[in-house]
This record gives sequence, C-alpha cells and structure tokens, in this order.
Amino acid sequence: MKPADLLRTAFMNLWRRKLRAILTVLGMVIGTASIVVMVSLGIGIQQATLESFENTGSLTLIQVNSYKWVETDNGKGGSSTETILNKKSVEAFKQLPGVKAVMPMITGYGIIKSGQYVCDASILGIDMSTAEQFGIELASGSLPSSYHGGSNYEIVFGSYMLNNFYNPKNGKQAIDRNGNPKVTIDSRFQMTFDYNNIYNYDMGGDGTQQKGKFYKVSPVGVMSEASNDFSWYCLMDIEALLKLAKENKNFMNVETDRYYQVYVKCEDIDDVKTVKTAIDEMGYGTYSLQDAVEMAQKSTQQIQYLLGAIGSVSLLVAAIGIMNTMMMSIYERTKEIGIIKVLGCRMSNIAGLFLTESAYIGLFGGGIGLGLSYGLGMLINTFVANSGFKSVIPPYLAIGAVVFSIAVAMFSGLYPALRAMRLSPLTAIRTE
Repeated sequence: MKPADLLRTAFMNLWRRKLRAILTVLGMVIGTASIVVMVSLGIGIQQATLESFENTGSLTLIQVNSYKWVETDNGKGGSSTETILNKKSVEAFKQLPGVKAVMPMITGYGIIKSGQYVCDASILGIDMSTAEQFGIELASGSLPSSYHGGSNYEIVFGSYMLNNFYNPKNGKQAIDRNGNPKVTIDSRFQMTFDYNNIYNYDMGGDGTQQKGKFYKVSPVGVMSEASNDFSWYCLMDIEALLKLAKENKNFMNVETDRYYQVYVKCEDIDDVKTVKTAIDEMGYGTYSLQDAVEMAQKSTQQIQYLLGAIGSVSLLVAAIGIMNTMMMSIYERTKEIGIIKVLGCRMSNIAGLFLTESAYIGLFGGGIGLGLSYGLGMLINTFVANSGFKSVIPPYLAIGAVVFSIAVAMFSGLYPALRAMRLSPLTAIRTE
C-alpha cells in the first residue's frame, strides 16, 4: 500500500465514524491545551522573574571586592580571606576572555557648600573612560571628564542632592514655599573634607589644628533615580578623588593604594559564569545577579514541572481515550481486517493503517489544542497579567506540543495496531 493510499484510507475510516472521532479529537484538544497553557505559565513566570532582575541591574555585570568567604572542608563554618584590589588586579581582569570593560572605584565623604547652605556627600570615584559602558544613567547633563590636573573638579550630583541642602546654623532645609530647592545646578559650589570648616569646632581642642582646604567643584550633571547602585552617590573621576584623598589624609578615610570595589562588564551573559569563576580563583569575592537568577530559575523550574505535570493528566486521559477508540474500531472491523489479510495485505500495512488513524487524531487534536492555547494565553495576559501570571508560548513549545500530541496518539494506538496485525484471518472472517 502506497503512503498516499494509507493516508487516504485512514482518514476515510475515521470519517465513517465522525462523532466518535470528533469526541476523541476533543479529548486530545483539551489535553494539549492544558499542558501547553500550564507550561506557558511556567515560562511566563520565569521570564517575568528574569525581567525583574534585569530592571535591578545588568546581568552581564560582576561586582568584585577584596573579601572572599571560604568554607571549611566539612562545610561547617569558614573564614574570610582578603586579596587587595589594585591596579594590578584591574589589568588582570582586563585580560580575561569575555571581559568587555573594567571599572575600579573608591569612595569618600565630604561636604559641598553653596552660599550659606551645605550638604553631606557620599562621593564615588570611578574610571570615566569606561563609565558609559556600565549603564550609568543621568537625569541631566553629562559625566565628568577624565581628570588631568587643575584646581577645578567636575562632579555629578546624586539624584536627591539638590533637595538635601540645609543651613548648618539652624538645620532648615534649603527649600522655598513651593517645595523647590533654593540651590540649583547653576549655583556656585565648594567642597571640603574638614567638618571644622562648616561647624567651627576644633578636633584638637586647642585651636591650633590646621583646617582643610575648600575646593571649587563644577556640577556637570545629576544622577537619575533609576541608576540603581549609583543614584545616591556624587560621581567624580577616580584620579581626581585620589588626588583629593592624598591632600586630605587627616579628613578622608580613603586608602589610596587600593580600590573599594571593581565592576567587571562581560561581553555576553554566557561569559559571566566563566569570568566570575576565574576571578574567584584569584582570591577575590564576587557577586553577580546571575547568582540570584540561577536560584530563582531553580524555583521557577520546579513550578514549571508541577504545572506541566498537572497538564499531563489531561493528556493521559486523552491517550486512554484514543486507545479505547482504536480497540473499539478493531472489534467493529474484525471481518474487514480478515478479508484484507486474505487478499494479501502486508502485516505492516495493517499496523500502519491503525497507527495513521491515531496520528490523525493526534495531529488534529494537537493543532486545534495549540490554537486554543493561544486564545487562552491572550485572555490570561489581558485579564490576569496584573496578578503576576503571564502566558508565553515560544515557537519550540508550539511545535513540540503538536509533535508530542502526535507521538502520544501513536503510542496509544500501538497496542491496538499490534493486536490487529496479529489477528487470525480465518477467525476474523468467521466473525459476524
């Protein structure tokens, strides 16, 4: 029997019993739709989790610090080891395959003064030559230029800096009646690291202690509130802040021979694990959002398995229905099977005929079930998305669902097909 004849005959056999075939296909539709919708919800939860992590920071970013926690061999407790972060470390990180950019940082604390108003400032010194690659967002202005000497220091104010100026004599905020800051980006600013310049108290107690200098600072921008880890900081070029730290050793607790932290940007998400492992082996402590993502993915994967298992119950019921339909078909067509055997039909063709009928049920049920899944997914995304549920049906799930439904249907029809193939021709002919 030619393949075309096999397909046509199998379809005609199903069409002769339309109601039974439709009901069996309907079971397959419900089973396929159930498993696709359940799995798509699991994928949606995983995707939503990934998006939430992307909103909190870059997934290709690795934060490196000097301290690493080393657990004991028995897994009970451990100790912290220190490996200094310095220029050598930065150069070593740059040589690692998959690294796109490296940004060292130091931190300092000072006071910025404008007229009678002052504001405490947490200052982050970063390498401005690589800063743009780390997604630092500004609400206005631009990043400071790389420092090459001079007495004027460019700075970017933190997102809430202008609202935090106050009068040190009475503690009142520098805000007008309408709630607008009296100090603006266009005001004149000075910076000092000696609190005695502002509050006029003498740490030495004898009035002879030398006061720190005032430095002219020029704000070139304001941080965006969406800049995550950097929003609260004032930014300066790292070389400028190092120079100020050396001149104000008595007032700034900044170690000029090491970095507070180093950010490493990878070329791709797939490079993060390799680069992170290499830096760990150097003795540094590392953190990446990938760590949190992996933990979250394990949890969502378990949810996916659970949802998939719930959907599989419907598919299992549909598979039993297919097997029942095919067995009933054999009992009804016993004489027909005997006649075609006597006429010389091959055993493989008889088995193939029943398997093809099963495949048709799987194909129609899977295709219609997939269409129903898309419809249900749209309803979920329209009316239930706010509750955190989201249906995502990627191409591989759509194709896999149809192929899987055909495979399940054929597997369900395998036993009936073998039974039909082994049926004795003489017994079949005598059956009325």
